[in-house]
Amino acid sequence: MKNENRFLPDFCDVYTVFLTIIVMELLAFVLVLVPPSQSGYGWTYLTSEFLPSLAMLSLIIQWISLVSLWLLCLVRHQLCQLESDTIIAFVSYLLILIVTYIVSEFAYGLQEYMYYAEIKWSHSHHQFLLKYFVISAIVSSLILGYSHYNNLIKKDIVVLSYVFILMATLVFSEWIYFFQHASSVHVPRHQWFLGRNLAISTIISIIALRYFYIQHHWKKEIESSANARAQALQARIRPHFLFNSMNSIASLIRFQPDKAEQVVLDFADLFRASLADTKIAVTFQEELALCRQYLSIEALRLGERLQLVWEVDNIPDDALIPSFSLQPLLENAIYHGIQPLPAGGTIRITGHFDGKYIKLCIINPLPDSHFTHQGHHIAQDNIQQRLLAFYGKQAKLSIQKETDWYQVNLIFPYLGRLKNDENTDC
Repeated sequence: MKNENRFLPDFCDVYTVFLTIIVMELLAFVLVLVPPSQSGYGWTYLTSEFLPSLAMLSLIIQWISLVSLWLLCLVRHQLCQLESDTIIAFVSYLLILIVTYIVSEFAYGLQEYMYYAEIKWSHSHHQFLLKYFVISAIVSSLILGYSHYNNLIKKDIVVLSYVFILMATLVFSEWIYFFQHASSVHVPRHQWFLGRNLAISTIISIIALRYFYIQHHWKKEIESSANARAQALQARIRPHFLFNSMNSIASLIRFQPDKAEQVVLDFADLFRASLADTKIAVTFQEELALCRQYLSIEALRLGERLQLVWEVDNIPDDALIPSFSLQPLLENAIYHGIQPLPAGGTIRITGHFDGKYIKLCIINPLPDSHFTHQGHHIAQDNIQQRLLAFYGKQAKLSIQKETDWYQVNLIFPYLGRLKNDENTDC
């Protein structure tokens, strides 16, 4: 399975971080409004203890979520190298629990210091946990490393086992310390605090990872559907276009053999592109060259009836676009705009780039209403789905129609080849 098929999102993305902060803050509100114990819950609690409790709980939850995002952002590339989505989910889940445990320890120590001005249990407790954690990390890394080196276990099992051992070490060490110091006043409250945080983190992380998994497969289904439509569209070469092209080539062979050869080459390139994988994005320069080849073939048939105006010089040549995104729109412009008009007309292709977004416009004349071909917008719907699958919600296709002209607008973010390669790690 390829890396780009993994379900983990980009945890370094600003939108992901912002959404996480909002959701975690809402969770803090819910937990504070519904405290674990109903005793003492009333107007006095809301007026005197609500804001301090919300501040402390928000601090803990936000630190857990942000540190988890930071850690998953760092190891995301390594996680994507694993072979199974199940292994990736379990490792991510255990890493979140480890972060929850560590942050909860510091938060509890800070809370004890704020209320009691000292941390009576911290020194020996942390020394106890750290000693067993370091011993477990060293011994397990040696054993698992030796096993993997001798091809006894796979890399996925090594990673999962190592993270699981570290988490199990923290949990069992905590409970051993608890039973050894059962008479201490602070230890039971400490265990309850850690257990509550780990339970909440368990539920939230499972829901979040499941959401990422479902969302990933939903996007893949949309992309597969769009690619299937694109393949069907590319396979459906218009019979009359093929027939007219062959006639044009035949008429050129005797009197203009060089031009006939060039038309054959353009025709071959066009059909070769129609058989290419629609999942592979091409540069704007490559898509533009394909469109020019197609229009040069149509110009043989239409002659001076087909006039073209190109205004796309400010569009970056390396901007990525799904293959066969412009040619079907130009084909519609010819067959529904230029061909029905006895005198023909002009197709205008314009492009605008503001440094972040690219806007392409294809404008063609419209014949009188009784000559208008009632198309089914198959090409436009297909291109819109493919833009959504490739760029997400940042891209859109819109249509403007007046009495004598028709305009299709494509708006999508600028995505260069290098930037796209960096975003396909997972």
